Amino acid sequence: MTRSAAQSAMRAPLDSVFGVDSNVRVLRVLAAHGGLLSSSEMSQRAKLSKTGTRQGLLSLVQCGAVVSEGSEYSRLHRFNRDYYFATQIAAMFAAESDRFGKVLDAVRLSAVERAPSLLSLFVYGSVARCGDRLGSDLDIGLVAPRESLPDVVEIVRENLRGPSVALGFSASVVGLDLQDIRRLDRERDPWWNSVIEDTIVLHGGRPEDLTTLPL
Repeated sequence: MTRSAAQSAMRAPLDSVFGVDSNVRVLRVLAAHGGLLSSSEMSQRAKLSKTGTRQGLLSLVQCGAVVSEGSEYSRLHRFNRDYYFATQIAAMFAAESDRFGKVLDAVRLSAVERAPSLLSLFVYGSVARCGDRLGSDLDIGLVAPRESLPDVVEIVRENLRGPSVALGFSASVVGLDLQDIRRLDRERDPWWNSVIEDTIVLHGGRPEDLTTLPL
C-alpha cells in the first residue's frame, strides 16, 4: 500500500490539530469547558481511554492548541485562546453543537403544528444513545390515533425532506398507534424496551406513558 505523502506542517497545521479522533475529542471538551481540566476529567467527558486522552494532549500541546499548567503530578490543561486558529476552532465546535439542536427543531416542527392528533414525537435509537456512526439514520418515532396515523407519518416524512438535505441527515420514521404500544408494552418487546430506555421526547408524552390512554 502506498503511503500518503507528507504535508508541510507550516502550510497545513490543521493536520496536526485534527490528526486523529482523540485530538478532536480532547479539543472539543476543552473548547466547550473554557477553563482548566485534568486529564481524568477529560477522559470522562470525551469518553476516551486514558491512553487516548494522553496521546491527544501530547499532540495538541506540541502544536500549541492546548496549554498545560502545574506540576507533573497535578497537571491541568486548557484550550489556548491565543492559538492562531482558536477563534475558528471554537466557532466550528459551536456550529457542530448548534447543528444537532437544529436537527431536533426540524423534527419537532415537522409535525407539531401540522398534525393536531399527534400524541408523542420522539427520537430513539443510536442517535439518542450517542452511539451512531457515519451513515446512521436518525430514528424518529411517533404515536397517533389509528385513524390518523398514516397521514401523520406522511406529513413528518414530507416535511423532513428539505431539512434533512440542508442539515445532512437521513430520517427513518416509525409510526405507532395506541394499540401498537399497548401490545409492545404487554409483550415486553425488546425493541420497545430499547426505545423507551433511550428516547428523547420532542412533543407530547413519553411513549410508555400513553399505554394507559383510552382507545
